[in-house]
Amino acid sequence: MTPEISVLMANFNGARHLGHAIRSLETQTFRNWELIFVDDCSGDDSVALANRFAERDPRIQVVVQDRNRGPAAARNRAIELAQGHWVMVFDSDDIVRPQRLEVLRERARSDRALIVADNLLVFSDEKSLAKPFLHGDLAKVPHWIGLAEFIDSGRIYSRSADLGYLKPFISLDLLRDTGIRYDEKLRIGEDSDLIARLLAPGLRLRLEPSAHYMYRKHASSISHRIHRNAILALIEANAQLIEELPQESADAMAALKRRDASLQSMLLYDQVITMLKAGDYRHAVSASIGAPHIWPLLTQPLTARLSKLAEGPRRPQLRAGTAPQAAD
Repeated sequence: MTPEISVLMANFNGARHLGHAIRSLETQTFRNWELIFVDDCSGDDSVALANRFAERDPRIQVVVQDRNRGPAAARNRAIELAQGHWVMVFDSDDIVRPQRLEVLRERARSDRALIVADNLLVFSDEKSLAKPFLHGDLAKVPHWIGLAEFIDSGRIYSRSADLGYLKPFISLDLLRDTGIRYDEKLRIGEDSDLIARLLAPGLRLRLEPSAHYMYRKHASSISHRIHRNAILALIEANAQLIEELPQESADAMAALKRRDASLQSMLLYDQVITMLKAGDYRHAVSASIGAPHIWPLLTQPLTARLSKLAEGPRRPQLRAGTAPQAAD
């Protein structure tokens, strides 16, 4: 039977959590799916583990890239192979709750949406409780999200959670009709960039308030590593979107320009940190004095250490194969 939902999983050295991720997919109440697992030249046992799952479940297809090209390229490869009506992004270190596919499919169909996302439950290996990512009205009732709101949520100092972290459920026809794919120059922020370009012509994302995607936060996660080249790539992608955006989209244009200013601040912050690490304190102080908007960023490492001390002893680690529980 032709699958209705194609699950896209890009993987690089994810063997530690991969089994848990795939098993959570296999418990879905909606069964008509395929998993396209694309390995990005891992050096661990990821491929062997994925192949073992594929041997007993014909819905799983394993693809190995010929060289490391990054998550965007791996997802593009999966999109080209997808057969479903919908594609769903699923990271190999995360977990999906049993009703996720069913809930998002029904939300998309009932609201005639081409892009759908749900709330996240954020957890870590050290904590047994998972906490919702979105709060307030966004976690209570369905919302339509346009480009301006989506872009503004991702700026530093934004008062709302970054919607770019959500894991999208997208019409495959939309991707094929528009020809839009992941920007393979991006090693971080590629999901957010894809959604922004899909929303640019005036499309809106439908947000499901309930949380069915469990997002694992850990030290080796790509999402938590950022450096100069990555920031420069994000600045370039944002500039390209500004150039392509219809001129009548005034709110979205203003949001993109605010995002550019935010990215420029991140770039300056990275420069100051590089100077400090090199012991060039004079130039670091000189650069930061003229940019008070980055001062809160410079205090974050200290703030984070103090927060960890205030938390007290860590909770016991999760046992292998044990899903964290959602906080009330």
